[in-house]
Amino acid sequence: MTFKEFSKWCNERACDGCWGMKEAMVCVAICEDIYKKPFWKREKIWREDCEKSVVSQIVEPTNRLIEKYANKT
Repeated sequence: MTFKEFSKWCNERACDGCWGMKEAMVCVAICEDIYKKPFWKREKIWREDCEKSVVSQIVEPTNRLIEKYANKT
C-alpha cells in the first residue's frame, strides 16, 4: 500500500465510519506527520517507518471487519 492509497483509505473510513476512535486517531496522526515532510520524501518515509505495522495492525483488521459485516446484510 502506498502512502497515497493509505491516505485515500483513511478518507474513505472517515466518510463511512467503519473504524474505531483509536484507529482514526492513529491514522490522522500518521498522515499529519507525513504531510509535514516534503512531498518527495513522503513515500520513502511511509515505506520505511509506517507501512508494515500500520497495514498489519490497522488496515487489514479494519478491512476484515468491514467485509464480515458487509456479508451479514
